[in-house]
Amino acid sequence: MPAELEEIFYPKSVAVVGASAETLGYISTILEGKLGDRLFLVNPKYQEFMGKKCYPSLLDIPHPVDYVIVGTPARVVPEVIRDCVKKGVKAVHIYSSGFSEAGEEGARLEREILELARGGRVRIIGPNGMGIYCPEAGLFFANGQPHESGPVGFVSQSGTFAIYSTAAGELAEARFSKVVSYGNAVDLDAPDFVRYLAEDQKTRLLLVYVEGTRRGRELFEALREAASRKPVLVLKGGMTPDGARAASSHTGSLAGSQQIWEAMFRQAGVIPVRSFEEMMDVVRAFLLCPPPRGKRVSMASVSGGVSVVETDACVEMGLQVPTFGEETIRRLKEILPAAGTSLKNPLDVWPAFVSGILPEVLRIALSDDNVDCMILEVQMGAYYRELVMTDEYLRGLAEKCREMQLEFRKPVVISNPPELDWEFAHRVRRIFKEYGLPVYESVRRAAKALHHLHRIFLKYGEEIFPLGRF
Repeated sequence: MPAELEEIFYPKSVAVVGASAETLGYISTILEGKLGDRLFLVNPKYQEFMGKKCYPSLLDIPHPVDYVIVGTPARVVPEVIRDCVKKGVKAVHIYSSGFSEAGEEGARLEREILELARGGRVRIIGPNGMGIYCPEAGLFFANGQPHESGPVGFVSQSGTFAIYSTAAGELAEARFSKVVSYGNAVDLDAPDFVRYLAEDQKTRLLLVYVEGTRRGRELFEALREAASRKPVLVLKGGMTPDGARAASSHTGSLAGSQQIWEAMFRQAGVIPVRSFEEMMDVVRAFLLCPPPRGKRVSMASVSGGVSVVETDACVEMGLQVPTFGEETIRRLKEILPAAGTSLKNPLDVWPAFVSGILPEVLRIALSDDNVDCMILEVQMGAYYRELVMTDEYLRGLAEKCREMQLEFRKPVVISNPPELDWEFAHRVRRIFKEYGLPVYESVRRAAKALHHLHRIFLKYGEEIFPLGRF
């Protein structure tokens, strides 16, 4: 199966059947990439589309075609599959919806196209999915997707999450090796893609979003095999009764019981996450940080009250908030004023923000042997945001944090609640991103990401981390 899927992810030629505004995202992005001159368009209504010739049918293309993207109405798809069989096409991605998720007639169409495809040795992705994103091969399914590859793979039953992943990855400086949105999974299903990406040398971290599967045992075995090689994060949709009903109407999936899925994840050795945001938070930290070798976090904030709540959040997310060693406290006393400052962990460092000695305070805290990682909250009242936290100040702070992360080989992550000032939050995210530091919207999210990072380190060691070896 992996060799067969390698040909699907790296086709030599592609055809879009149903070239129109509906399939514009595929056409425009593929035209910009490596497959541009090997992309063929099919639509009997047009002689050309986007300046490229349109053929009346797939069979009229005078060249071999490996991979076909179908964007026609559901009722036309069986005829397209017949043409694919005659043409010797290896794989078909059916973007069209209106199949089993829409009712019995759609389910009948699915059975028909599967029978046709199997008879002609054609593999099917979908229907009702976005298909394949493989920038190295020149395959894209949405405008604006990065053309650079990265070490993250994503197997998604949801098309929207597949699109969001590359968009969120762009914000976080994350890049993907491969993304597949497989929809209703009439033929190729999650187990097939998980097995393939488990063996893919270009994928270090594997993400999976699944609503349900007809091949539960195979999925379990595929996840277990993948998790024996690399970290696997799994987001399961439809864990509640209402969510299961939504999954059925979305992709026609039988979601199954929450207890069964949770037991499967434990036994397979994967890391379950509760939201897409949590998943991408881990990706961000995995790509930008060295691994935390323990759970002990130092926090720095401008508010004593906020730091109390943040301590609770860190503990609830699985981290520990230790006391500093005596030497650390002695060094902090030498540079910090007594008033308005806490020398304990978490640090209340409002004066250090204003006076400009914050980098030295953070360095002392991070050098403590009782500390494995750090969360710095970058936020102040409106007056001081304008007076102190200029772009120049933030760049200097970001540069120092990056240097400390490299020096101590401990992750430094940033928390910045955007609700207080959206414009300032955007500046913080943009500037710290320039220096390769992850920014989170809350300490809770930052702490959860660090907790998952520590789990990955314990199981796979630092070699799996892109920045694990300095």
